[in-house]
Amino acid sequence: MPDKPLKKKFIDELVSLFKKKFKTVIILIVILIGFFVSFLFYKNTQSKNNLKIAQEYTHATILIKQKKIKESELLLKSIIDKDHKFYSPLALYLMIDNKIESDDKKIIIYFDNILKNKKIEKENLNLIKIKKAIYLIKLDQQEAIIETLNAIINSESVWRSLAINLISEYFLSKNQKVKSEKYIQLLNNKIKK
Repeated sequence: MPDKPLKKKFIDELVSLFKKKFKTVIILIVILIGFFVSFLFYKNTQSKNNLKIAQEYTHATILIKQKKIKESELLLKSIIDKDHKFYSPLALYLMIDNKIESDDKKIIIYFDNILKNKKIEKENLNLIKIKKAIYLIKLDQQEAIIETLNAIINSESVWRSLAINLISEYFLSKNQKVKSEKYIQLLNNKIKK
């Protein structure tokens, strides 16, 4: 029996509080609904954008197979410029693999633009740096190779060993055994720890 008056009193106080704060509660509910609708709109827009970029990428691959290189080049450059975390790097790799862009400076600029993309996870960025370094090795740009790989080498990245091996092999190919051994020593020191 004593529970009923307590429950009634609690309910009465709750109703009274609700009546006093009615405008505040309504405003709060409207704000929450607004945030929810905005979130759904954002997700829907993002999903449509991802689908559009995926379709553009697929269309570019079809154009390459049809030997419509200029059209595919324009489409791939457009995808790279959209800063998509997945399709922008893929577009660049497709461009390189199919020798669509012949200007090495432009390709390096594309790599740099992709590496500025904040949407790409850190380890994926490190992998892109390694791919950039491989491209730079083909161009024999020693300073740029060192600059690109040093950030990975001086980190705890899962790609650290690969970066060290890559730069060491580069120096060996240039008959710079001392520099190569310096990087191998870095790798050995890491393994001992």
